Amino acid sequence: MTSSDTARLHADTLADHLKTHLPHRRVDALKRLAEVLLAVLQAESTLHRKIALHLPRAATLESKTRTVARVFHDAQLTPQDVTD
Repeated sequence: MTSSDTARLHADTLADHLKTHLPHRRVDALKRLAEVLLAVLQAESTLHRKIALHLPRAATLESKTRTVARVFHDAQLTPQDVTD
């Protein structure tokens, strides 16, 4: 199993867990959120470009960077989402 496959497996597992706590969120959005959260931990940075380097996707760095920005912009987390 490659590291990219492992990252996808962890992202799927985290997305499933998030879905149990945030049932009103779409599964694809939670999957992207999970990928970005894991990438933040790997990058040890909050810079979008550094996070994008750790996304397990076959895309250009610019595309991944836009995905990271979109996830943070579209998160629309409520205080209840954060504290529960």
